[in-house]
Amino acid sequence: MSGRIGSRAREWIWAQPGQARVAVLAAVVTLAAAAGAFVTLRPDDAPSGRVRHDRGVVSAPGDVDGDPAADAEDGPADQGSDPSDPGSSAGPSGTVPADPGAPGTTGTAPGPGTSGTRPTGGSTTTAGGHDPSTTTGPGQGSAQTPGKATTTTGPGEAGPAPSPATAAPEGPGWRLLPKAPIGGRAGQNAVWTGREMVMWGGWGDESNPLTDGAAFDPVARTWRKLPGAPLSPRFGARAFWTGSEMVVFGGTSDDGGDPLADGAVWNPASNGWRPLPASPLGVRDGAVVAWAGDRLVVWGGTTVLPDGAPDDAVTEMPNDGSAWVAATNSWVPVAAAPIPGRSDAESVWTGSRLVITGGLRADEDGDRNDGVALDPLSGAWSAIAPRPAPGSCGGVIPCAGVWTGTVGLFLGSSLAYNPAGDRWSAVAPFPAAQGLVTNEATVWTGGRLLVWGSSPDDPDAAATGDGSSVPPSGHAYDPSGNVWQSFPAGPLGGRDDHTAVWTGQDMLVWGGSADETGLADGAAFRPE
Repeated sequence: MSGRIGSRAREWIWAQPGQARVAVLAAVVTLAAAAGAFVTLRPDDAPSGRVRHDRGVVSAPGDVDGDPAADAEDGPADQGSDPSDPGSSAGPSGTVPADPGAPGTTGTAPGPGTSGTRPTGGSTTTAGGHDPSTTTGPGQGSAQTPGKATTTTGPGEAGPAPSPATAAPEGPGWRLLPKAPIGGRAGQNAVWTGREMVMWGGWGDESNPLTDGAAFDPVARTWRKLPGAPLSPRFGARAFWTGSEMVVFGGTSDDGGDPLADGAVWNPASNGWRPLPASPLGVRDGAVVAWAGDRLVVWGGTTVLPDGAPDDAVTEMPNDGSAWVAATNSWVPVAAAPIPGRSDAESVWTGSRLVITGGLRADEDGDRNDGVALDPLSGAWSAIAPRPAPGSCGGVIPCAGVWTGTVGLFLGSSLAYNPAGDRWSAVAPFPAAQGLVTNEATVWTGGRLLVWGSSPDDPDAAATGDGSSVPPSGHAYDPSGNVWQSFPAGPLGGRDDHTAVWTGQDMLVWGGSADETGLADGAAFRPE
């Protein structure tokens, strides 16, 4: 019992890590300023990084060959449908319709505030045309042609919906997945490869992080095990599908929550791992970690003092970064951005630009509302319009946005950004007590955002993500109409820290925890 109480206490303390760090660091800065020096506190006694770096779960399709014809079979949306009995294991005609998936084109999207011309060299341009009073819906505005994004699942980014795997015809609704060859767990990473849902890591019943995983083929309905990765056990690592392999990076250690900056790559053909080369940045706490087309970008964050650092050593918040390029298995520098460095910023990959927004600084009171967009190929930065309200991510607030092909959805902030018009708009409140999408698993279908999970009615429980005892619910968001509607919740019980991926036809949900117990069940939901 004491272990469960302690775990919940840690979850509460770290549910909003950015604001907690700012409060502590601001106090230290004030004292240090009186002595004429700037010193930043290093949290040597930081608790476990499990919840501190839980960024939420967002499924992002990987770089699979788009099949517009196959995607179009799903048919148009029907906003007039009614939800059925949430306890049913098969969804009737009231389930949410799936929209045609975005074709897997490789067109170039215009940058923020530009006419579509990619910036060259290392120049920085300022986006124009911003109107703070704009209230258009998230789905409105000139559509971009998304690139063939090789982004992944939660916590991760979203991009164009992948083409569905070829399978025997199945009706709409829910069906249970076969038993997995691994034990129950929560907080695992999950990516969709175009053929398999691959899961790695997470933690088991004793909250100890794991380094193995499994892959599920929904066509054959078979599992296979992944060997242990050449990484130390950790919480909160990020995983991305590169188009041919899964890369895992970062996270926090299980013995104090220290940030980590190493990674490994898993190859599905050999079912083997290899380590990533060492990052030239060293450790950056709260850095943006995102997949950007053909590379893993790490930007910003707070430098971490090594053990044995001098007493007068200080941490910094650089505004530069580095990128691991999959094709060359090497790191390349990312130039300094035209905004101050920060930690806990939100980001989304648009297919041609990595948009970074918000975040917080230790020497400032409160979150930021400015942002930038990076062209990873040219290395050029461009400023974007400030968001309507400052914000940061971390805890139960996802750091990874969802790209719809037209707008980036930042669900934890209830905001949408349209890079073609360089403008922000509000996302309709999520139909739950907190009004935000937090710990629920989320997938982008190509036309709708499906959100499945527990939605606590108690705001205190919502703030900590404690929804394991609450029956799950399913909701779909239509960006074009800026509206939510429900769909059947299915056969699974309430849970936290589960994952979901979109296959092109189905949302696959698996794992999570209930009452501190790792779950090993899962189900597939197919919209009409």
